[in-house]
Amino acid sequence: MHYRPVPTNTEEDISELVMPIDKKTLCDRKLPLGVGVLLLLLAVGLLVPMIYFTVTANSKACVDGLQAQKECQEVNQHVQRQLTQAQEFSHKKEAEAATCNHTMVTLRESLKKEQAQVAEFQGKLKILNQNLKDALAEVERLRRQSETCSKNNASSCSSFLFVVIAVLVLNALLT
Repeated sequence: MHYRPVPTNTEEDISELVMPIDKKTLCDRKLPLGVGVLLLLLAVGLLVPMIYFTVTANSKACVDGLQAQKECQEVNQHVQRQLTQAQEFSHKKEAEAATCNHTMVTLRESLKKEQAQVAEFQGKLKILNQNLKDALAEVERLRRQSETCSKNNASSCSSFLFVVIAVLVLNALLT
């Protein structure tokens, strides 16, 4: 085995321990000039658009445009909420109108039925009034006949009068 000698305190000796340099190996590793230039052009080609984009993105017009877009989106959302509320209100009022229309149709049908019943009752009342007039006329005729009979034969006329009045009353009640 072979050991290196221990260096003395000279700078040259210490530098050899810290970093041994072989000049021949460094020269062999050099990049070709064309590759280096290509890498430099590539870096500059990427750096220039990035600087342009950064300057453009931070320009006043771009910042103002972004602010205007943000405000426009907020206004759009606000208008959308108002539209939704208006549509909900419209649907609610349409439902109320449909209920009112249904109620109105029901009330009209009920009114027509009531009017038909009133007409029917008026017809029946007219018939009953006519029957009452006829019965009163008959009673008046019988009363006259009764007066005539009382002069002639009081007992037979009163029983006949009772039967006639009973028949007339029953007839008026049954019709």
